[in-house]
Amino acid sequence: MKKKPFLIYKSSAGSGKTYTLAKNYIRLSLKSPYHFKKILAVTFTNKAAKEMKERILDMVSDIINQKEKELILEYATTLKVSSNEIIKRTKNLQKNLMHNYSYFSITTIDTFFYSIVQSFTRDLKFRGIFNIEIDQEIVTNEVIEKFLSGLKKNSDVSKWLIEFSREKLMSEKDFMIFQELKNMLKNLFTEEFKSLSKSIENKNYNSEIKSLKSKIYLVKSEFENLVASKAKEIYELIINNGYDVVDFSYKESGVAGFIKKTSNGIISYPGSRVFECINNSNKWVSKDKENKEEIISFIDRNLMSNMKEFVSLFEKKYIKYNTALELKNYLYVFGILSELQKQVVNYRDENEVILISDLSELLYEIIKDDNIPFVFEKVGNTYDNFLIDEFQDTSKYQWENFKAMIKESLSYGNENLVVGDIKQSIYRWRGSDSKIMDSTINSEIDESLIKTKNLNVNWRSGENIVEFNNNIFSSISSFVEDEKIKKHLNKIYNDDIKQEVSSDMKKKGYVEILFQEKNLFSKEDRLDNIKDFTVKSIQRIQDKGFAAGDIGIIVRDNNEAKIIAEILIKESRENNKYNFNHVSADALDIKSSPIVLFFISVFKYMHNYRDRLALSEIVHFYYKYVLDSKDISHYSMSNEDKLSCLPNDFKDNIFEISRLPIYEMVESIIRIFKLNSLKDYVPYLQAFQDSVLEYKQYRNGDASSFIEWWDKNNNKKLNLTEQKDSINLITIHKSKGLEFNYVIMPFFSWKLDNESSGYKENIMWIDLERFDDEFKFPYPIKYKSNHPKSLYIDYYEKERIKSYEDNINLMYVSFTRPKLGLFVNASIKGKEMKTVSDLLYSNLEKDIVSNNIKIGTFTSVKNNSKIKETYNLDKYPSFSWKERIRIRTNSEDKIDFNSISRGKKIHNILMYIKNINQIDKGINLCISKNIISRSEKNYFLDMIKEILYNPKVKPFFDSNLESYNEIEIINKNGNISRLDRIVEMKDKSINIIDYKTGTEKEDDILQVENYKNILKEIEDKNITAYLIYIDLNKVVKV
Repeated sequence: MKKKPFLIYKSSAGSGKTYTLAKNYIRLSLKSPYHFKKILAVTFTNKAAKEMKERILDMVSDIINQKEKELILEYATTLKVSSNEIIKRTKNLQKNLMHNYSYFSITTIDTFFYSIVQSFTRDLKFRGIFNIEIDQEIVTNEVIEKFLSGLKKNSDVSKWLIEFSREKLMSEKDFMIFQELKNMLKNLFTEEFKSLSKSIENKNYNSEIKSLKSKIYLVKSEFENLVASKAKEIYELIINNGYDVVDFSYKESGVAGFIKKTSNGIISYPGSRVFECINNSNKWVSKDKENKEEIISFIDRNLMSNMKEFVSLFEKKYIKYNTALELKNYLYVFGILSELQKQVVNYRDENEVILISDLSELLYEIIKDDNIPFVFEKVGNTYDNFLIDEFQDTSKYQWENFKAMIKESLSYGNENLVVGDIKQSIYRWRGSDSKIMDSTINSEIDESLIKTKNLNVNWRSGENIVEFNNNIFSSISSFVEDEKIKKHLNKIYNDDIKQEVSSDMKKKGYVEILFQEKNLFSKEDRLDNIKDFTVKSIQRIQDKGFAAGDIGIIVRDNNEAKIIAEILIKESRENNKYNFNHVSADALDIKSSPIVLFFISVFKYMHNYRDRLALSEIVHFYYKYVLDSKDISHYSMSNEDKLSCLPNDFKDNIFEISRLPIYEMVESIIRIFKLNSLKDYVPYLQAFQDSVLEYKQYRNGDASSFIEWWDKNNNKKLNLTEQKDSINLITIHKSKGLEFNYVIMPFFSWKLDNESSGYKENIMWIDLERFDDEFKFPYPIKYKSNHPKSLYIDYYEKERIKSYEDNINLMYVSFTRPKLGLFVNASIKGKEMKTVSDLLYSNLEKDIVSNNIKIGTFTSVKNNSKIKETYNLDKYPSFSWKERIRIRTNSEDKIDFNSISRGKKIHNILMYIKNINQIDKGINLCISKNIISRSEKNYFLDMIKEILYNPKVKPFFDSNLESYNEIEIINKNGNISRLDRIVEMKDKSINIIDYKTGTEKEDDILQVENYKNILKEIEDKNITAYLIYIDLNKVVKV
């Protein structure tokens, strides 16, 4: 039987997908000594790629040491060689991997795609040199700032923004325009938008919006006039015959009330009471009405035919009318988004960057026209085998790109494999599409080449946890009320998902779920309940002899992480018996801490002594947190009086403090205000000082320039106690692929449907041609869980189905992380099925005792030793280095540190000079950025002029040439080099300029030659490099 070369591994949680990938990678590598160079394995994160490499190297070592006897026999059988030959080949593989590590191609999808895109910059019409922007937050902030600052009074865009803001303020309790725009802008980075964006590029949005607005209001007014006119006609018949609304069933809320409201222009779709009356005149009047027969006779003669005609207007035209209302709500959003899209394009062009979200789309543009061998020839490596991890998280563009490569590989009979689990598809918000693994792959790859394998043994979790999850998730769809959703979920969650238990985990595992009343508690009571559940769970686990590092606390989002982090920080200060130290990348925003806000206020005040608000915030913090005082008399004081409230060492030395280097300034303020005694804020204090140090690595400015940097770089989380024995506090999304002995879930309450309020609203892109074929472009509308009657009902239904799938998948991922124990804090089901907790309660209801579910035995660690007490730093050390140490200006090697600083200043000045005419401008810019002082101006001005007017240097600063300063380039291995300057000459040749201070060194030439070689891989042009020695006023051609 012919072997099928395309393997699809369906790998449920804990079933060994990393092991499977590593095993197959080694098997393919053993075909020939250097075959590993032809294998590409990709995953989604750097961490996962690193773990996979480590796993492969460990397995290689185990095979060599004959610890993997079964695997050796399996390879020997598959490759039809002896076991000794397998060991011999594996030894060669280990040696070759170590000596050719750059060909050990296990990487992220983005890194791989970027390596290809980099080779096609000219084809993609880039200028040849570009950077990749990974931080989407920075892009978002800068684009919005530029958008807002560029608004012109009475322009269409400013009018849209005003109308949008007005509507938001009327409908929302809280409204922040910057946050709203950030939320909007995120939609432009999605693959869904990118696949549609071509159809709205270069359109005259202003005229489109005006035309659409006219059409919407025409549909709206025509329908409202039509139904109001008919309702008025019927209502007048009622009144003119001596009757009124009170004479009919349900009065104002019945059929007559509906007619009256519609006649007054209050339009809504007829309810069940109205429809009951269309064919049954008895339903118009209550049974005990005295003149019932008389009224019914009147209805039959005068109203029934009119009423049928009236209701038919709704049945025929209401859906389009209601669609017009929906579209009206997003007229301004569409206009604003279209302008933001222009700003994103401008940002890319002006900053010469590719956004990380653009990579898959750019690669698709390359691959769709070129054959794969040509692509790999240009990249410099050809892959025969592709191994894709976490395939359920693949996006449409990513699949299109890999599909072309895999088909090419399969055409030569080469093996490829993908591993994934659609139950763990939880990244739809960033473009992943579980349908690709579920069905697309089978329809787009020749089925005769595909072999599907199910990995059904759970090697991670104890038997009781596995059986609990088997029972919950195999039947979960039956507890969903909506039939369409139930049908969809049943394709994913059914008896096929049940896992077997490994022999090592038999009779192990413990599950405990506490169900609490939903609405009996105030917000404070709920927080107390969460704290009590979390702390007691940790204590119980540690009482059984387990360490803090055995515990994972899994939460839905960063807000929940923040609550738990604050609980743990407080508990760790008050309770030394248990270890509450924790590590989290998601928990606490540094920028929101009062102590950090205090420093920012101090910096603002140092910059502007008339900043009354900054001074008020300094005094407020000092009184509330340092003095622990409730005195608020300072609120109404003058600036001078407020200043007198602060420590003498601060108010008497403000000028001297403001002149200190920024890190010393922070240390000085810590000591003056005794901030190191604020125990609860020590972690934030340390994190903020780390940020100041990070700033100093890139900048050399004062407090005001730090504030500018901080505004763009303050989205950092507090990363606590990064040590081995710490509780892991982590979101569900980041927990995927991890495991913990015990998992605690303090919050188990997220909604099954999408959140559709506040900043979590979800935008859907719909086809406007359904509304009117004049409009041939996509249009945004907001998803609503109670979707309205409209032409786009299928969009709402599809999104709702996918939302349920997403949120149940989150439940599955979190429930399958524990090895030995799962603790869940859930809620008793309410009247409606709205949350994952409601779904779990319905599933377990018959087994719940005293609001609890307990499965298995909560066992202790063998050889349980006494819990070690933990001790925390109560005071944060801070001292003046000047009082403790004197620093020599010169080292034993005669290195002048002042000259190093001087060299950096010269490089920074030259970075701001594009051509010979910008010398003064560059110098002045460096003064304004505190790179050099005013007293140094003439010294550097004379030096720079002397260099740039050198006849050998001056041609490189011709204003008619294209030039770039401080350009980053990346080699094949992903290493980044920064070039001081690149100049494109009139003959299209490229000159690399590298500045050096001090004397000539051999390494200088080697460094610049390396730059030339990297650039030659990118640009097919004549490239020359020059070293400019500043102090020698000398130019060396390389």
